[in-house]
Amino acid sequence: MDLPSLALVMRAALSHVPEERKAAEESLNQFQYTPQHLVRLLQIIVDGSCDMAVRQVASIHFKNFIAKNWSPNDPDESSKVLESDKALVREHILGFIVQVPPLLRAQLGESIKTIIHSDYPEQWPSLLHWVSHNLELQNQIFGALYVLRVLARKYELGEEIRELLSCVNMPEDDLPFADDSPI
Repeated sequence: MDLPSLALVMRAALSHVPEERKAAEESLNQFQYTPQHLVRLLQIIVDGSCDMAVRQVASIHFKNFIAKNWSPNDPDESSKVLESDKALVREHILGFIVQVPPLLRAQLGESIKTIIHSDYPEQWPSLLHWVSHNLELQNQIFGALYVLRVLARKYELGEEIRELLSCVNMPEDDLPFADDSPI
């Protein structure tokens, strides 16, 4: 489904007419596993010229789809998301976190958490480099700090977090919780 058609389906998913809404949901279910579906949803989410309600529906659909389908629960099951689509999402989602309004940022943030927990470090080895590079850029520092927080929570001050902190040039002693005092 092309981008304009997907935006129309997203708008129809908001319809007060039950038949229109049901048809839109069926259309989304039919095309959700097609190549580039996630990428197109991401394009709608960040498109400032698109209606905010449509962008919000797209962000919720994006988040829910990633939560259900990014990583198969059964190790013998194949992924429902193409690796090429995953790579495109990983490549672009981090930069978009600071570009979207807070309403959409919450959905993208949850998606980033899911992807990090599933893919880092094996399928996303460049993530730490992105964080350390973007900590130095004024317009990307929020996104870098957000990702750093997700990573810190994933590893909970284990050996991996010490490695993470060394990669971003942050001494462990500078952290407020380094001395085990209450936060």
